[in-house]
Amino acid sequence: MSLVDLYVPSDRIQALTHCRIGIYGPNGVGKTTFAASIPETERVLFVSVDDENIRPVAHLKHFRVVKLRRWNDIFIIYQALARPDNRITTVVWDTWSRIQDLAVGKITGYEPSDPSKLQQYIDRIPKSPANWQGWGQVGALCSEWQRNFNMLPIHIVYLLQEQDRRREVEEDVKTGPRLTPEALKGIRDSLEILGRLYVDLAAPDPLKAVVKEGEPLPPPTFKLDEDKSSDRIDANVREVRRLFIGQHDRYIAKGPTHLLGRVIDDPTWNKIVPPLFGGPSDGRPAGDGHAQVPLVDGHV
Repeated sequence: MSLVDLYVPSDRIQALTHCRIGIYGPNGVGKTTFAASIPETERVLFVSVDDENIRPVAHLKHFRVVKLRRWNDIFIIYQALARPDNRITTVVWDTWSRIQDLAVGKITGYEPSDPSKLQQYIDRIPKSPANWQGWGQVGALCSEWQRNFNMLPIHIVYLLQEQDRRREVEEDVKTGPRLTPEALKGIRDSLEILGRLYVDLAAPDPLKAVVKEGEPLPPPTFKLDEDKSSDRIDANVREVRRLFIGQHDRYIAKGPTHLLGRVIDDPTWNKIVPPLFGGPSDGRPAGDGHAQVPLVDGHV
């Protein structure tokens, strides 16, 4: 065997033609809403784990939603996506943090969807892995299967929950995805973009402000009520979702800021994916040039 035998042609390096994106944030910040912005040029498999909200994507015709409740079922998904006749072009994991929870169940021998083990769970609650070896195995399972999926010629979006934070010193709050250290290593090493999604407050849009005739427009900046005992926010302010992808010592994030900028306001698929492959981010659909093929029930 020589070095030539180890050479990988560029057309077989999936990261050059397919994106690997991770987005984390607190519940309700809009992670699933971001997934719903994937255009109809893609054919999307949306993997919902247990109790994840699917309302934003349930009505989309180019989406197929599957519910994953057992760790072993992850292999069924992989087999379907690895088939030569697979027509899925994008997979969304909602959320990969819950996939890790299923891995914990696999290690401890408890699967909540198995009725035969419910009595066992009530009589003897399985303990979480108590030592590094157990938690290391959880991280290894997650990282190994993430690697397997990343080798497939499809776009992959990992939605992740945000870890709980202790606000001992507000200026020193650190946060990142809710994953074990080993599983987080796999995420950080293999994704081109890992960003934190959050909601910010902005001044009202004067073009959309509704005011009575003769009244001035709302002030250009928002403010709290004059009553300092109240934390209510001025009703005229608007929420802006922002995705932070730069480098920061308080946030676990990464990404090509030279292409996308450090912060993306109201992030959507078309604002992120086309620039990665040299395309515009002007709202035109992103894709690999394939024509849309309808999904057929029973086939992926």
